[in-house]
Amino acid sequence: MDEGNRWNAGEILNVMESTASGNASETREKVSSPWSAWIDRTVDGVVAAVVEEVYPERQANVSFRAGVTDFVRAHVEAMVSAVRLGGGRVSVNKETSRRLGRWLAEQRIPLDTVKDFYWTAMRCMLDLWAETQWTGLGHEGAASGTLVTRITRVVMDFTEEGKNAAVAAHEEATADFLRGGNPRRRDLAIEIIDGRHLKTTSALEVDLGYRLSGAHLAVLIDAKHRDQADRVFRNAQAATRARDRLLVSLGASTWVAWLGHPRHVDPTTLETLHDVLRRTGVNTAVGGPRNGIGGFRRAYEEARRIEDMRSMLSVDGDCCLNFSEFALEALLLSDVSAASAFAADELGELADQTPRAARIRGTLLAWLSSGSQTLTASRLGIHENTVRLRLATAANALGPDFTERRTELLTALRLHRALGADRLLTAAGRTDSET
Repeated sequence: MDEGNRWNAGEILNVMESTASGNASETREKVSSPWSAWIDRTVDGVVAAVVEEVYPERQANVSFRAGVTDFVRAHVEAMVSAVRLGGGRVSVNKETSRRLGRWLAEQRIPLDTVKDFYWTAMRCMLDLWAETQWTGLGHEGAASGTLVTRITRVVMDFTEEGKNAAVAAHEEATADFLRGGNPRRRDLAIEIIDGRHLKTTSALEVDLGYRLSGAHLAVLIDAKHRDQADRVFRNAQAATRARDRLLVSLGASTWVAWLGHPRHVDPTTLETLHDVLRRTGVNTAVGGPRNGIGGFRRAYEEARRIEDMRSMLSVDGDCCLNFSEFALEALLLSDVSAASAFAADELGELADQTPRAARIRGTLLAWLSSGSQTLTASRLGIHENTVRLRLATAANALGPDFTERRTELLTALRLHRALGADRLLTAAGRTDSET
């Protein structure tokens, strides 16, 4: 490591002070324990040093920094506990180190940076502890030479053992990737997404390890670690009974799983998939089903598009988004303000954020979708007379000719459902006094 790039204790303290003032940790829940707060500041200082010195090209990658933070925190807490307990040699939690090694391999990060990760973190942490006079370790004030020697020995033993476990896991993961063609499979999948392969060939399918004929579902998975992505992937495959399956990493916390079927995927299978994905608690987005190599690409694009819309949709915390449910909205919401203004104008007072307006909108949407008052009553679990009364209320609000604008109203209602009343009216420029 170049000496000019090393962090000194003063720089680390600056990170700690900015963290303590809220600049670097505003999203983390504040803790009342002084020891916990000291751990937080230690972790932030170490993460800042590791990312800046070892992975400078990823400093702007929020997901990558979050992954590094998780591993640093686990290691720092283990070492602090060992020192505070006054024990001798500490036994590292090898699974945490192995997960780090595998995670770095999955990010296509070279092996030698695993060693740099550990030694940079160790040097930074010891510098920081010394500068803060060992606060948080149960030994405040000037430390004796014996104490410093013991702490340093514990930390160095831990670092060496953790580094060795992480390196071994990185080597194993890399070997698995090579045996299974995973790096090539990932590259091929990206090439198909980018449109560099337009025709299916036997050689392409063999290299990809996935058949491109038939119907494809794509599931975008937001997971920090491969084991979490694997769990979601296995659940999705079991739910759909997919003939072919492929999982690749597209970033520090972005995975895409393709599930291939020889024929059309029926609606019941899709409903089962969505229910299973929602129960995982992991943010996912589903695209497809689409056919052929073009469908492989299009299913991913649909999943990507609906995931990119997550922040603007009113989905009540639903972790699984399905493109097929929002296909029209995805098209119309390329201009959110214009779409919102259209919906607000069409719905008038029924766009308001009131329980009454919500009931009328729900009934109107069900009726326009089914074309039957009887089916609407059954779908909503209300009496048919209630449906008639609500439709009469809608006629009073929208005008007696509202049935001549069925397409426009149905579109406006779907946009309102997707955005929610508050967001729609804000985007449309309607104030509280106008609603």
